[in-house]
Amino acid sequence: MKKLITSIVAMTMAISLVACGAGQPAETEAQVSEEVAAEPVEETVSAEDTTWTWPASNEEIYVGFSQADLASTWRTVESDHMQQIADERGYKISITNAEGDTEQQISDVESLIAQGCNVMVIVPIDADAIQPALDACSDKGIPVIIKARGANAEAGVDYATAIMSDFVWQGYNAGLWIETQLKDEKDVINVVEIQGVIGGTDVRDRSQGFHNIADEFGNMEFIAQQSANWSRSEAQEVAQNILQSQGDKVDVIYCHNDEMALGASLAVQAAGYEINKDIYIVGIDGMKEALDAVRNDTISVSVTCTPKYADTVFDTIEKYIAGEEVPTSIAVNDAVVDKTSVDEFYELGF
Repeated sequence: MKKLITSIVAMTMAISLVACGAGQPAETEAQVSEEVAAEPVEETVSAEDTTWTWPASNEEIYVGFSQADLASTWRTVESDHMQQIADERGYKISITNAEGDTEQQISDVESLIAQGCNVMVIVPIDADAIQPALDACSDKGIPVIIKARGANAEAGVDYATAIMSDFVWQGYNAGLWIETQLKDEKDVINVVEIQGVIGGTDVRDRSQGFHNIADEFGNMEFIAQQSANWSRSEAQEVAQNILQSQGDKVDVIYCHNDEMALGASLAVQAAGYEINKDIYIVGIDGMKEALDAVRNDTISVSVTCTPKYADTVFDTIEKYIAGEEVPTSIAVNDAVVDKTSVDEFYELGF
């Protein structure tokens, strides 16, 4: 049912970003190696290959957007951008907020189905627990686009396509930046890893990517790993407690998002350590507040992860309706931003 092609389908983005690969090495300062730009075999699917019932025309599109939560600036911007692009293109959309509750998310999807949504866009809270929601859509022939986080389900069967950043790439390049900075200064780099909400593919993959570079170089030791649930205040508390017991050992605090990096930064400064000298702080997302902190030496580096790619989501829906083949996985491209490149990439922030 599914067809293979040998070239990447180029997606039109609202902004121009640096290309990313599947967790492979890339140059620092947001430059990309030739290897990352290689063209792998990609699986595609079209509307006629599936049993889903796509809208007959663009005018009939009614999108249900199941948002995981609105606990961070990133999620709020993501939801607002989905609404904005739907309004600009004249499409009907209903947006729900599961507030981080997987049972609520399943209920939200069922409610969106009952409202008559004919395309479902879902940000899964948990990669496994989302399956009943996918099944509910499948039972009604409603196509699903997975957005921003992955699902442990079968592309082209349980959902049409997944559109998101390459989280392994983000973690890998965050770690590569640290290696580039410290490998000649320290025999062992002691890392504290502050994670997001456990269960999401973003948490799993951002951790994996960073650990991949650590395994590659063999000179990192993870002296603490703890979740702060994407929260700035929780990350500040986590970092404070770790610094009280192991502060003089810590070289790097790697945070899975910028909110937590900003919280960790407050704890480091309060403890009397100098950022980019005593301790390096790494974040992911590219919040403008974090990019300002990069400029001011209160965060070392942020890997961008734009929440503004609703254009790509609606482009993809339109391509299905037009009968075009679409990749079952579409990568949103990101950049590594430190003090040397923050001016160049500042407008990617949100």
